[in-house]
Amino acid sequence: MSLFHSLLRGLKDVKNIFYPRTCLNCNELLQAQEYGICHRCASQLVFTHYDFDSQNPVFDRLSAVVPIHKASSLFLYDKGGVIKHLIHQLKYNNQAFVGKLLAQYARNYYNKNSFVNAFDYIIPVPLHPKKQKERGYNQLVEFGKNLGNYYSIPYTEKILLRSVYTGSQTKKSAQERRENVAHAFTVHKAEIYAGKRFLLVDDVLTTGATIEACVETLMGHIPDVQVSVLTMAVVL
Repeated sequence: MSLFHSLLRGLKDVKNIFYPRTCLNCNELLQAQEYGICHRCASQLVFTHYDFDSQNPVFDRLSAVVPIHKASSLFLYDKGGVIKHLIHQLKYNNQAFVGKLLAQYARNYYNKNSFVNAFDYIIPVPLHPKKQKERGYNQLVEFGKNLGNYYSIPYTEKILLRSVYTGSQTKKSAQERRENVAHAFTVHKAEIYAGKRFLLVDDVLTTGATIEACVETLMGHIPDVQVSVLTMAVVL
């Protein structure tokens, strides 16, 4: 081992002493080969087993309202489960790298052919600038960017924009959520995206109101557009 690599290893060991790597779910120390969460907590994640290219409950829920191309969610959202805690850390505790972790799970879980040459752009459900300033980041960026890197699909936040500050959807009914976001989005330079295929990403699919509003906005502004949806988790 070279002197340079020995120094790097020594610095890493010192860093782990003062800033130990711990599991985001159970707070136990992580082993060298573990990233983000420990193997025990990772084993408790519940995959949906929804094929991205086939009809499934997520596709059925969304396609009943908007004409999406295909849709899936990676995990089942259990209110007491690991995925809830990870997404909470992602959204509210400045742990943006959780998005990268979940993108790695998606890469390993879905058939590569579901993505390669299937989309022209990956876009996130956007935050209003005021909300993004409050949070400091859009929690979907690392998820979308890493998916884009894995499959060589451009990721951009400059197409679908949130033009109305709507506040939290958490305590609203399904109907209140739909009314709250009905006119919250717009498309920038819509004319140059005619006929493009978008993969819209979000964190948790609950009522679907926000995603439906995004899809309706894209389809209402861009001719011959095709929209598919992927969320980190779904509430059934």
